[in-house]
Amino acid sequence: MHVIAINGSPRKNGNTSTLIHAMLEGARAAGAATSEAHLHTLNMKGCMGCLSCRKIHGVCAQKDELSPFLEAIKSCDGLILGCPIYMYRICGQMKLFIDRAYSLYTPREGGGYGTAVPPGKRFALAISQGAPDPEQYQRSVRWLAGMGGTGLGLTEVGRIIHADSHQAPAARNEALLAQAREIGKRLVAG
Repeated sequence: MHVIAINGSPRKNGNTSTLIHAMLEGARAAGAATSEAHLHTLNMKGCMGCLSCRKIHGVCAQKDELSPFLEAIKSCDGLILGCPIYMYRICGQMKLFIDRAYSLYTPREGGGYGTAVPPGKRFALAISQGAPDPEQYQRSVRWLAGMGGTGLGLTEVGRIIHADSHQAPAARNEALLAQAREIGKRLVAG
């Protein structure tokens, strides 16, 4: 069992990272190996719009430090997508990742898309936002869940939307961290 976290937060010890690390801790406690792509520190580029992935399905022509993680999504058992909400939307680092994940979508005859990701995989979301209403950015959260998870054929096992993060840091909220660890275990248990 292997769980990969795609961490879109620019802050290695911020609220989103804290939640992701708790999810990974739960996955390890359930027996999984884990790895993390901290997007902000990777030497990565955005999608070139070259459409090479329409010819060689499931492979992004761009080769950089993100490439191994895109490939690993095909073989991992679980995926965590985590990012803060900045300026009412997912952060820029996560948007670059989702653009590159387009290479994992495969064209279907007659239109629409399939996926290069084999079936049976699970995913979870870790979102942190400064706004106190956890429902405020649901459009962005649904988009991320759809494009990075269910659209690729993965099944969601849980999500945390950490609201009012400026006033109540995740590291000081043991109930929230326990919930994150439990979601990490569910990624492994199925």
